[in-house]
Amino acid sequence: MFRRILIAWDGSKPALHALDIAIELGRRFEADLLAVSVAVEPIHAETHADRQESIDATRAHLEATLDQLRDRADRVGVPLKHVIVVGADPSREILRFAHEHAADLLIVGRHSTGRAGRLLLHGASEHIAAAATVPVLIVSEQNSA
Repeated sequence: MFRRILIAWDGSKPALHALDIAIELGRRFEADLLAVSVAVEPIHAETHADRQESIDATRAHLEATLDQLRDRADRVGVPLKHVIVVGADPSREILRFAHEHAADLLIVGRHSTGRAGRLLLHGASEHIAAAATVPVLIVSEQNSA
């Protein structure tokens, strides 16, 4: 049923819970699992250097979580690739990536309102679900305890 499952990864608890679900589905369907993270390019940074500093910090954070991703997938024998893309709009970048890589299913974590500073901001999951051309599974924060 699913050959390529894409998970939006930002290192948060909802994303971790979504990852566990993606790994289980990947195992059941023998699907490729691809995690995509967005290093948000701040559009209101004063200089190019400021923008690049923000991107570099986000990229470093995401790369630091990569071992956690691989460890969880390796434990059940599911191949996992992780890609970091740069863009100003996480939902747009995730949708573009899903289209370009022919994802059969897109899994995203959903943060409750008021969570500032996250890469996959509240509302992005709803935007992704509304605009996606493939099935989207939204994993809520309440289910990720």
